[in-house]
Amino acid sequence: MTRLILLRHGQSQWNLENRFTGWVDVDLTAEGEAQARRGGELIAEAGFKPAVMFTSVLKRAKRTGALALDSAGLKNVPVIEDWRLNERHYGGLTGLDKAETAAKHGEDQVKVWRRSYDVPPPPLAP
Repeated sequence: MTRLILLRHGQSQWNLENRFTGWVDVDLTAEGEAQARRGGELIAEAGFKPAVMFTSVLKRAKRTGALALDSAGLKNVPVIEDWRLNERHYGGLTGLDKAETAAKHGEDQVKVWRRSYDVPPPPLAP
């Protein structure tokens, strides 16, 4: 039987700071690295042996995957990187504090910008 295992990246520095990250290539925190290792332990405990790992090109995702595979004791698993797996681009929200942005624009509007497929976030300033 084919299985798809989804593992989100561990906590990044901007997750810790509650900032919109998008395509900014920030590192994992120590907590994020521990979360990635724990993800690998859970994969091993479940007896899963992935044939391939797909990841975005962002270092937080690549590092999470590498730590998880290592923690699971999985060696020589091919890794395929693709920018199309990157997190959503947040445009003009990138780098902003999420709580401050919600206070300024309203939580409902921020939710639309974050989750909508047809309403983009504000554009980046030129």
